[in-house]
Amino acid sequence: MGNTTNMLIEHLINGFHFFIALVLCAIMVLGVDFFQPLFGYLKSTNKDTLLALFVLMLPFVYTLGILIDNFVDDVVFRKRKKETRDENRKTARELILLTNDQNQANQLDYIRTKIRITRTACFNFALITLFSLVIMYRTYHFKYIAVLILISLLGGLLTFLAYWSWEHNTKSSNKRVSDGFRIYEKHKTAKKEETTTPM
Repeated sequence: MGNTTNMLIEHLINGFHFFIALVLCAIMVLGVDFFQPLFGYLKSTNKDTLLALFVLMLPFVYTLGILIDNFVDDVVFRKRKKETRDENRKTARELILLTNDQNQANQLDYIRTKIRITRTACFNFALITLFSLVIMYRTYHFKYIAVLILISLLGGLLTFLAYWSWEHNTKSSNKRVSDGFRIYEKHKTAKKEETTTPM
């Protein structure tokens, strides 16, 4: 089960989020002044050059997406991943093989895409929020306390929503698999009774 286009989108989205976190981390460590020449260059660059730079960055962002997805999957949320695989992943594959239902496969693949994006987004949003807060504090201290509070609230909300969506999509996938097996067994039993019922 898996769609190449969906996986491409997953890795690009996750990679873009993580790239933002890496940029913020670099600014946090080196300071805003260190990047002023780069900001000035980007500001004075024409749109065509910026577009070309963006296209050239896509392979890098895609690779970042693969790396951060694997890291979050195998290290950060390893325990949760094991629970999900034990009750869902194997049975989802079995359900697709047993029913040979392409619509079912597409639906499960779509839910899987949402699970992977929201799971990694939860981690990325937490990093982005943390690094943004540190940068604001180091640059302005408590001069703009309202901005610090706003970053905390928005970042915390995005992180929570990503986590909630991940949990919701995981439960939705589990339910769809369970319902799929129940329907399959029901049809299988009914078909068996039809073949064994004497004329």
